[in-house]
Amino acid sequence: MLPLVLAASLLAPVVAAAAAPRRVITRGDGIIRSPIRAIPDPASKLRVRQNEVEVENQRAGTRYAVEVQVGTPPQTLTLILDTGSPDTWINPSCDTANVPSDCRSFGQFDSAESSSFEATKDRDVLVYGIGNATVQYVYETLTIGSATIEKQQIGIALESHMIPLGILGMSPPLRGVNDYPYVLDTMVDQGLIQSRAFSVDLRGVDNPNGALIFGGIDTGKYIGDLAKLPMLDREDTPLGADRYYVTMTGVGLTLPDGTVTQSEEIAVPVFLDTGSTFTRLPTPIYQAFAASFASAQYDPESGYYFVDCEVTELEGASIDFYFGSKTIRVALNDFIWQVQGYCILGVLPDDEEPILGDTFLRAAYVVFDQDNRNIHIAQAANCGTNLVAIGSGEDAVPSSTGDCTELPTPTAAADSLDVTATRAPTNTFTGTARPTINQGPGPAASKGTGGGTAPQPTTTTTGRSGSQNAAGRGVELGFGAIVTFGVVNLLTLFL
Repeated sequence: MLPLVLAASLLAPVVAAAAAPRRVITRGDGIIRSPIRAIPDPASKLRVRQNEVEVENQRAGTRYAVEVQVGTPPQTLTLILDTGSPDTWINPSCDTANVPSDCRSFGQFDSAESSSFEATKDRDVLVYGIGNATVQYVYETLTIGSATIEKQQIGIALESHMIPLGILGMSPPLRGVNDYPYVLDTMVDQGLIQSRAFSVDLRGVDNPNGALIFGGIDTGKYIGDLAKLPMLDREDTPLGADRYYVTMTGVGLTLPDGTVTQSEEIAVPVFLDTGSTFTRLPTPIYQAFAASFASAQYDPESGYYFVDCEVTELEGASIDFYFGSKTIRVALNDFIWQVQGYCILGVLPDDEEPILGDTFLRAAYVVFDQDNRNIHIAQAANCGTNLVAIGSGEDAVPSSTGDCTELPTPTAAADSLDVTATRAPTNTFTGTARPTINQGPGPAASKGTGGGTAPQPTTTTTGRSGSQNAAGRGVELGFGAIVTFGVVNLLTLFL
């Protein structure tokens, strides 16, 4: 019987074009669909059998990215889709990326080849969970899917560290106020979509059905109703940053025989971040996940828990996340990364900013509604395509039922999970080599309250000693209310 887990280039000087008034562009019904490309870790090895490639890629340190076109004529770039940061920037420094060869495999933008390029004097240092970038802001034409945004402000990296791709930022402004109009804001301002809302369907690696949809939802990609979850106010988030935070009310396990075990009710603020490869949860939940695997070995150097790869073959087993009456079930084989012959639990400890990262989001269909400060969530599935527009106003996101078939009904409920026990590692990792996982950037650090006015176009760039409007924006540590987490610990479960 096998115990299971549970709980939880530098810029070339250019002459800027004269600033022109923004032109409002409208297209069709205001739905913009862009495929999401999943990029496996370059160090991962896939099995030979074709029908296992998708699953293997999912387990191998994936970053989810979107192709965009920048400039006139357009140059195609690949950017990490990040709901944990608001800024969009391009051209990371490959020499200081975590895997330089990986970084160099993607195209970079040449400003000298674009007639729509306008430089500013303004710069910023963008800090993420993994790595950072010093960017100079510019105005450029940006095309995502069928939408062409004119004079969008983006950053071009002067230098960066540990980040192999640029970033398409989709989060709210972390301090509650915009430093400048972000991509979603400009899309609405130019009439491309009706409100600041988009949906995300990550799905599998290289699956053409994965998509980022601005201004719409796809009822062919989820099951049942979209549950509306209110976003937490900034003052109620753990570090006082305005993110896509909701309250997680429980965790559980569905066994292969259909038996369900659930924790007592809890109230843990978690935010949904496509830029985080791993899910990060309060330490007691992280420990409980590991304690439910007899084979789990803790690696104090990385914080990973290594488990027996046979566990990924348990058909029907899932880790369950509860949000009031809505349950999202994550198949166990989607929650475990398989890299270089090792299997690693897709969860790490974080007592400051708990995150539901890609190991959770691949099982969820999520609509992010900034205007109404709601997250709509349902169990992800794939039964076709049916696009429905998101309008404006209080009920902008349609209450459309998913077209896909419900999951099997659990057969029985087991005893509730113990939420009082504490756990510590019992086995230590004994391997002689550790796999390297090329993780996503993770959430952006919240900026300080300094800063300045929105950047204005200039005739030339200024070099590194020029104006640095954002230089005074230090990383905001311990800002705002600190939320006391409900402590959750789960008993070891046996099949």
